[in-house]
Amino acid sequence: MTDAGLGPVDVSLANWNGAHYLVRCLDSVLAQTAPLASITVVDNGSTDGSCDLLRRRYPGVLLLENPTNLGFAAGYNRAIAAGRAAVVLVINTDVFLAPDFIARALAGFADGASVGTVTGQVYQEGTREWLNGGFFLRPQMRLRHSPHRDAPEEVFGCTGAVMLCRRAMLEQVRLDTGYFDETYFAYGEDIDLAWRAQLAGWRARYRPEARAWHVGSGSLAGHLRFLDKPPLFQRHVLKNRYLTLVKNLSPGLMLRILPAFLLAEPLVWGLLLMHRPRSVPYLLLALRDVLRLLPGTWRRRRLIQARRAVRSSGLAPLVCRW
Repeated sequence: MTDAGLGPVDVSLANWNGAHYLVRCLDSVLAQTAPLASITVVDNGSTDGSCDLLRRRYPGVLLLENPTNLGFAAGYNRAIAAGRAAVVLVINTDVFLAPDFIARALAGFADGASVGTVTGQVYQEGTREWLNGGFFLRPQMRLRHSPHRDAPEEVFGCTGAVMLCRRAMLEQVRLDTGYFDETYFAYGEDIDLAWRAQLAGWRARYRPEARAWHVGSGSLAGHLRFLDKPPLFQRHVLKNRYLTLVKNLSPGLMLRILPAFLLAEPLVWGLLLMHRPRSVPYLLLALRDVLRLLPGTWRRRRLIQARRAVRSSGLAPLVCRW
């Protein structure tokens, strides 16, 4: 194992009513064999006693409080910005690490200076299966976990639930809305960040020997499936898929992604009509959200494409055909 000469790691968490998981999560962080530079928790207006718990039990943790729930992206942006280490661990409060997770994941950066993110093998408690925490991009703007769990590999991106990020990468792909795009609020930020990083020439790696356990949607009572999530979060999922396409899709990948995306859209809305018919009028507001956010999104697209350092053909092997 090697830390690739990157030194101690900053740990960044955003919490929203996650008191039920915080102790197990933070205890696993504090038990890491790799040195830590800092631990920052940004609380998004929790009402479950999370802040009192953190102040009482973890005085060494930097607690930053937002008065209301500003979303996943805003919470993690503030937590990441509070540190200065060369590597940042982004971790959800319902993720629990093996003691050597960070040490083993850091070895992924030794694969080259262009490695921007690394993740490991994650046990999904909701489905009771071990998953490759790396993913390939599906044309529907969803992720597909790689079926390869036993060997290191290059992936399109790393799950936002638990990943090590090189700070230099985060700073290079940062937008006016932060490292994670704060217009997303929640869901899909890891796909967007991964795509921006890939376009800028940064690679993502999977290391199977780094292990973690993930409850999944811990703040939403474990509702993992899109159809089971509350309508507010479904609306953000729908909106964010469109924003990700507008910002990141390059002409070279258009034929690989756009036809499958357009074919799948009637299926998405058809499923919503079948399972959540009363919510569909509200969910259609996602399209209005996209139009409202389009000027800023287009401005960010120009910035992202101006930073592009790789040809679309180089990304094609990391994008699924369906």
